[in-house]
Amino acid sequence: MKIKHVLSGVIMSVAAAVAPAHAAPILSDIVFVVDESGSMGNVQTNLRNNIGLFASILTGTGQVDAQYGLVGYGASSINPRMLTDFTNAGNFASAAQGLLTNGGTEPGYGAVGFALNALDGQTDTFSFRNNAVKNIIILTDEPSNGDHRYTVGGSTMTSSVLDMLLSDNNALFNGVLRGASTLNSYTDLITDHGGTVFDLTQFNTNNQQTVQDFVTLFANTKLQETLDFCQLNPTNPACQPSSDVPEPASLGLLGLGLLGIFARYRRRFA
Repeated sequence: MKIKHVLSGVIMSVAAAVAPAHAAPILSDIVFVVDESGSMGNVQTNLRNNIGLFASILTGTGQVDAQYGLVGYGASSINPRMLTDFTNAGNFASAAQGLLTNGGTEPGYGAVGFALNALDGQTDTFSFRNNAVKNIIILTDEPSNGDHRYTVGGSTMTSSVLDMLLSDNNALFNGVLRGASTLNSYTDLITDHGGTVFDLTQFNTNNQQTVQDFVTLFANTKLQETLDFCQLNPTNPACQPSSDVPEPASLGLLGLGLLGIFARYRRRFA
C-alpha cells in the first residue's frame, strides 16, 4: 500500500511539472486618436462613458493586458496633443473630459504619426512598453487634411509615409469612420495593417443600447485581432510564452529525479 501511495505521488508530481503553464497575457498598448471637430461631441461622450465596458471585454478573458492613451487632434490652433499617456480605463475616462469640439482642420495622418511618437519636433511621447503590441484607433468623420504641416524625418506626412510608420512599428490600425471621403482616406491603411473599419454612426448616437452593442462588437473584434496578431507574428516580443514555462530538458531531468526517489522508496519498503 505504501508503495502504491508513493507511486501515485510521483506520478502526480511529474504530471504537475510537465503540464504546460498558462502563457502570460499579450501586452497591448492602445492609443485612441479622436477628431475634435464640432460634430464629434456625442462620440467623445460615448467613448468616455464606455471605455470601462471596452476594457472589461478586451481584458476579461485574461488573454490581454491593455493600457490606454489618448490623442486629440483638429482643435483650432492646437497641434495633435496628448491628453493622457498610457493609463487604466478610469483615468482615461477622466482625461477624455479634456477633448474639445472646435476643430476645423483634421490632420488625421499627422495625429496617428504623433500617436506613434514619430513627428519631427514632437515633445510629448507615449511610453509604449517594449514588449507590447501597438494598437492605434482613430475616430473621425472627416478625411485627413492639413497634414502638410507635419514631417517625419524631413518628409511631409502623407498616406504613404504613414503606411511606412505603421509597418515600422508593426502596429495594428483601426478606424471608426463615417462618410465616403473619410473611408477613402483611411480604409486601405486600416485593412493593410490588420485592422477593421467600423461605422461611426453606431457610436454617434444617444441610444445607449446601440452604443453598448457597438462597443461590445468593437471590443470583441479588437480582442480577436490582438490574438490573431500573435498567431501571425509568433516571434514578436509581445507574443513570447511565459518565462516560467519549464524547458523540455529541465522537465526530463525532473522526471528522472522523481523516478529515482520512487526507486529508492521501493527498495526501502521491499
